Amino acid sequence: MMMKRIGELEHIMENLIQENKRLKQWLDSHGARLYTLEQLDIPHQVSKAVDEVVTDAVDWAMQAPLRNRFRDLPEADMKEILHQRIWETNSYKSHEDHMQLYEALEKL
Repeated sequence: MMMKRIGELEHIMENLIQENKRLKQWLDSHGARLYTLEQLDIPHQVSKAVDEVVTDAVDWAMQAPLRNRFRDLPEADMKEILHQRIWETNSYKSHEDHMQLYEALEKL
């Protein structure tokens, strides 16, 4: 009777060991996917994309009144305003290309 019970316990133990191996393999295969998902940093990527879209939308909305104001101005007036702003801020001095554009604008 005792030997029969020991045999049953050994059989149960063998089944538990097999189940443990199966679960370990399952976790290993899914753990790699989980690690990959964690590395994607999805919340950060979503936040970054939303920030970019919102920033672009806000920039566009803030510039709309300015665009509407200058839409009807003659080209010469727009160039004069641009020339005045560039000259006041000296922003054209920050880069060689900007200096060349400023000089070309001066010649007009």
